[in-house]
Amino acid sequence: MNFGAGIGTLAKIWHKEYGIGPICLEIDKDLCKMLNEKGFATFQSLSLISHDLTAVYTSNVLEHIEDDRKSLRDIRSTMQVGGKLAIYVPALPFLFSDLDVQVGHYRRYKKKELIVKVQESGFTVEKCYWNDCIGVAAGFSLKILGYKGKMTIGSKKSLEIYDKFVYPISKILDRFFFKHVIGKNLFLFAKAK
Repeated sequence: MNFGAGIGTLAKIWHKEYGIGPICLEIDKDLCKMLNEKGFATFQSLSLISHDLTAVYTSNVLEHIEDDRKSLRDIRSTMQVGGKLAIYVPALPFLFSDLDVQVGHYRRYKKKELIVKVQESGFTVEKCYWNDCIGVAAGFSLKILGYKGKMTIGSKKSLEIYDKFVYPISKILDRFFFKHVIGKNLFLFAKAK
């Protein structure tokens, strides 16, 4: 299941790469309609999903939910024992900036905090590591200079440039060493108990 499917970007990748059309959970009615038009089974509430799910992934969603612990427990309730959970979230609370506020984040995660919340929700954490080591410097710049909107740090254009030119270098550095040290995001993989 794609928890917080949005416009279906990750669901489309799963479908294209693996031939799997994931169930999508999305609370926004307009986005649900869009997902349905793309051919995905879409639900607006976990309570409507009667499946014994074997896998759930969520990317850049939990930080938008005030009671993330409840959401993690609710996700666990839809899964069978041994089911896999993958989470991607923004990290490092000291990087919390105007941009986080602008996009509706309640938090950026500490690594230990994320691990504990997932464990307390009925999962065994298998791996948790950092992503985007260079992004820490970019995030700190954004925090110091502030989010100004259209033409500066944090603008759509600056993010496109970062994604195209800087992030590929960060991925290489992460792969060889930095995923164990620091990054502006966290990946977590867990198994339902």
